[in-house]
Amino acid sequence: MDEEDKAPFKGGEFGLPRNLEGMSVDSLKEYRAALKAEIEHVDQALDHRKGAVAGAEALFRN
Repeated sequence: MDEEDKAPFKGGEFGLPRNLEGMSVDSLKEYRAALKAEIEHVDQALDHRKGAVAGAEALFRN
């Protein structure tokens, strides 16, 4: 586990956590779907970066 993974969540930095009071059920469902899509987007970026780091490490090991 990376040190970043252990760091406390700084949600305010990203506008999270969001106040959900007063949101309709439909709005909450839409918000949840948008968050899931964003998580997938972040996961793709992380995978891409892991690949780049692995490639750089392999290059410099030789």
